[in-house]
Amino acid sequence: MKINLKNNSPKIWIKKFPWKKHSDHKYSRGKLVIFGSQPNMTGSTILSSEAALRVGTGSVKIICSKKTLPLYSLKFSSVLKVEINNLNLLKKLIVSEKNSVFLIGPGSGSNNLTKKITKLILKNIKHVIIDADALTCFRKKPKELYNLLDNNKIITPHLKEFHTIFPKINKKISNYEKIYKASEICKTNIILKGSKTLISSPSGDIVLNNHASSELAVIGSGDVLCGIAASLVGKNKLTPFLASCAAVWIHGDIAKKFGPGLIAEDIVKNIPNCLRKLKKIRQ
Repeated sequence: MKINLKNNSPKIWIKKFPWKKHSDHKYSRGKLVIFGSQPNMTGSTILSSEAALRVGTGSVKIICSKKTLPLYSLKFSSVLKVEINNLNLLKKLIVSEKNSVFLIGPGSGSNNLTKKITKLILKNIKHVIIDADALTCFRKKPKELYNLLDNNKIITPHLKEFHTIFPKINKKISNYEKIYKASEICKTNIILKGSKTLISSPSGDIVLNNHASSELAVIGSGDVLCGIAASLVGKNKLTPFLASCAAVWIHGDIAKKFGPGLIAEDIVKNIPNCLRKLKKIRQ
């Protein structure tokens, strides 16, 4: 098997990075809708939301339930919230937000309702980032997920989640071969998270990210990564593949510079420092 493998570097994506312009306003910077987590996991949604805003998306809206709306209102005042308690209301929201980027998965619960919601979003929204529970809820029928993915979508599994949704891929082969085979199966953009994260495109191009730190092995880290990627993809922004590469590099760069003791909130807080560094690289 011949694999086209590159090392991740700003050289790959920096020229197309979606910097804010003087003429921009919050809506020209893109809108992100995040399907909120369960009441006991609202932190995952907040981490994704704040990461997206810090990287540069103009507006974030959290889909809340009756139980979670008060929690998000107390914890995070700078995002929009909308209470959605059934699929009919969600369908109406999707129509009104058809040009937004959607993120679903962190803390949503791996159950049949999450599966129905994920399918509805994937069928009707162009750019979607799918993580965690929104992936594993397809474990019994992974082909249903494959059929809904395309070159505008991004999935972000760690290795255990990867084998849950790709059960026929041999666990003993290399991760390079695994992600290549997966991209052949579902023709979408994949971020296979790990100590050496791999990013693949629908055409099978693979980027290896060595620019990271073991300090990223901490709860909430993946939620931040999803938020960064979601902020970079969309109209007049990076392609989903380049957005994935940039998000993984930024995520890793912050961890490398911060050092020991890193928690997910530290990654979010240090996004501006990394963006300043990238502006210098661009010059």
